[in-house]
Amino acid sequence: MIREKKVDKRKIARSFSRGKRTYDSSALIQRKVSVKLIEMLASFPSISTANALEIGCCTGTLTEMLLRTKKVDTLYLNDLVSSFYDDVTARLAGWDGLSELELIPLFGDIEEIELPKELDLVISSATFQWLTDLQYLFERTAEALKKGGLLAFSIFGPGTLYEFKEVTNIGLNYSSVGNILDMLEKDFHIEIEETVRDQLFFSTPREVLKHLQATGVGGVQEHRWTPRKLVAFEKEYTSRFGTSSGIPVTYLSYYVVASKKE
Repeated sequence: MIREKKVDKRKIARSFSRGKRTYDSSALIQRKVSVKLIEMLASFPSISTANALEIGCCTGTLTEMLLRTKKVDTLYLNDLVSSFYDDVTARLAGWDGLSELELIPLFGDIEEIELPKELDLVISSATFQWLTDLQYLFERTAEALKKGGLLAFSIFGPGTLYEFKEVTNIGLNYSSVGNILDMLEKDFHIEIEETVRDQLFFSTPREVLKHLQATGVGGVQEHRWTPRKLVAFEKEYTSRFGTSSGIPVTYLSYYVVASKKE
């Protein structure tokens, strides 16, 4: 039976801090998810995005895509790891529209800090699975948004890192799409909702571990790998899940764009 771990925000922050140098080159699914989320936003050309909040900016992949495709006057930038602000500003340094943007750092635990008001857009990619009380965040987000404002997000769901969890007996408690839609029902109209399953393939289970470390997603628990445990992990992962394409890592992503009810 898989032990679903309660998240420790300090461990999450530490894990992503360690992986930030390798994040952009390794987080292939996270980048793909951000691209799709921005494409979904394109379905709402008349919606204002002037006053926006991004939750979980990390190194700025989604931030850059948003600013290059939508007119944003004020962007509140949030993440657990405050040093990501330097990564985002470095990424945006060559962007022509930077002088017209007010970029406001809002770093810390999004479940504890006060949210800005009168927002047109709240956007987040591959972050909400780390939260303790997603229902409460949705309620606070609705209060922060203008009427008709958009909440656009992706979240990893059940089936993500399935192989790793089956072998190590460690995993997050992912919310199902049904639960997420139920949480949104009171305050939001669902405009778009989609589920996508992706897989990456690696040459060995040890490369899987390197991938998880490089992208920071191993932050659910700091596991001590002895030589004996590592050998057992590699053997079981390969025997149970190895394919002709390589050693798989599965991600299941939910995408939602929702508007605040009038």
